[in-house]
Amino acid sequence: MIWARYAIVFLCVAIGVAQLVLWLNATQDMALGSAAQLMVPAMIAALVEGQQEARTRKTHPGGKAAWRFAFVATGVAVVMNVGLAFAGPDVAPEFAKLSIAPVQSQQFWMLLGLYALGYVLCNRFFYTLGISNKLTLMRGRDEAE
Repeated sequence: MIWARYAIVFLCVAIGVAQLVLWLNATQDMALGSAAQLMVPAMIAALVEGQQEARTRKTHPGGKAAWRFAFVATGVAVVMNVGLAFAGPDVAPEFAKLSIAPVQSQQFWMLLGLYALGYVLCNRFFYTLGISNKLTLMRGRDEAE
């Protein structure tokens, strides 16, 4: 695993989607944006990491390794989430909603806990999905030749 790659993909997707939604809302008179935007960066980053893992190892890791990835990746995602929350609504409005509550408040920690739970589930599922898809693609190429 390359955690820097996970963090970069997470940040690029989070900021990219947020800016696209801001632009569409401003130019197309739309009202886009939802809490689902918080999970999409973790989904894509975990999928990319799973594909890279399959490419490197050429085998599916066990469940224990996948859960280990999910928990460590969740730690990275939570740090990125808090960073984006305090970057402000001009950078990522959905993430900035976390910073409305004071850091010492129970509301802040409850929201962060809910986000972390979502990240664990997304990271675990999409990591193994990325591995499975890449291994299937690699096997298909070997059989075709």
